[in-house]
Amino acid sequence: MSLYDPERDRVRIAGVWLRWSLRWVALPALLGIFVSANIDVRSLPVFGTERMSAVLFLDGQAYFGHLDDSGESGTLTLRDVYYLQQVASSDPNAAPDTRILRRGRELHEPAPRMLIPKSAILFVEDLTDASPIAQFMQRDAGR
Repeated sequence: MSLYDPERDRVRIAGVWLRWSLRWVALPALLGIFVSANIDVRSLPVFGTERMSAVLFLDGQAYFGHLDDSGESGTLTLRDVYYLQQVASSDPNAAPDTRILRRGRELHEPAPRMLIPKSAILFVEDLTDASPIAQFMQRDAGR
């Protein structure tokens, strides 16, 4: 008769617990960390309204809209895009008039989203709800 009982072996019991913890704790935790690192929680509709952002390009052009950053690719996606346009006044002493336009109404009718390479961006700023541009975008989206 042997004194060895495989059911009470400490190494065997530790191995069972290790396999269980890797399968049911570590893998889901790692998956959760990976997913949460690539999703901007503030852009999810569950957490309120989507943020509106201003994207300033290296060439000085600025676009406004709803910004999505998957974190994986080298591009950002800007949806419901607006931009500023200056209109020259007939009076040479007057300052040019600036207006905001929704992208997509141009002659070539671009799609309502822009894929922007991160290398072309100088900086990104979130707009507050008090911003005149954000208020215009909200009014225009409600039409």
